[in-house]
Amino acid sequence: MTGSRALRSLTLTPDGRAGGWRVAREEGSDPAGTLIGRTPEEAARLAPLVFNLCGAAHAVAARSALGLPVAADAEAMARETVRDHALALLHTVPVALGMAPDRSALALLARPDGAAFRAALVGDGSDLGAFAPSELEAWLASAPTPTARAFARIRAADPAEGRVHLPELSADVLAATLARPAAAIGSHRETGALGRVAGTPLLSALLKSEGPSLFVRLLARLLDSLAHLVPGAAPTLPAGIAPAARGLLGHRAQVEDGRVKAYRILSPSAWNLAPGGLLERAFAALSPGWRTRWLAPLLVCAINPCVPVTLSFATEPAYA
Repeated sequence: MTGSRALRSLTLTPDGRAGGWRVAREEGSDPAGTLIGRTPEEAARLAPLVFNLCGAAHAVAARSALGLPVAADAEAMARETVRDHALALLHTVPVALGMAPDRSALALLARPDGAAFRAALVGDGSDLGAFAPSELEAWLASAPTPTARAFARIRAADPAEGRVHLPELSADVLAATLARPAAAIGSHRETGALGRVAGTPLLSALLKSEGPSLFVRLLARLLDSLAHLVPGAAPTLPAGIAPAARGLLGHRAQVEDGRVKAYRILSPSAWNLAPGGLLERAFAALSPGWRTRWLAPLLVCAINPCVPVTLSFATEPAYA
């Protein structure tokens, strides 16, 4: 678990001749190496600072992996998840669609009461996850909020664009992978908002009718955000594993003589951005053409990677 490399960024470039995408990966030293040689208490304090995305989830996973007492802060982790989804749904998505960011809704994130934020997202506060598909279409047609108007535009995309399904990563599989320090990701799985809300009536119906399309994946982020506005108890998970905004997060530590000897972290992107994994397969399912320029950034947003992903169209040849 020492001397390993970590993915720092990823660049995708359309390959017009092959009809696919070239993927360039930039790797660097593993930030988990900064925890080596620390006392467990020092490592636990440092982990959420080194990994500033989903700091609350990293703090819980680190303390659990290091054998320290854990008071899982479900509220803090829920706030992280809501904030992560909100920035995507209220800024990244509308900008990708040529719309203005919904800054008034973003400003509501600071309020302790989530009712106003829910109304800004979906309107009258109805339980969107309990909708039937026909009710969803009516909501999109009425467009009561900027978010609904954005989703109405996304709904126009062919469900086959970017559609790919992989088995959901379970906590047991993640724990087993962490327990094999030298092991790479053995089988392709995915983790994220889709798995958390797949059982809602609306997502269950849409997954049966069109599968995990781009629209369904982005809708899952909206439903997951709404669900986390009222956080429940933190789930019981194996040591070192915590639920993060982007999916399951795993830490594993080896401590000898009061010092951290080895440390390994598997973020959600270790699975979703793995070679041949979710992101690469989803991009392989995009049809080449002019729609790619607006579908591609939405697809990145739907998958929600932990590292920067750059879409490079500079060398893209003109499509007929």
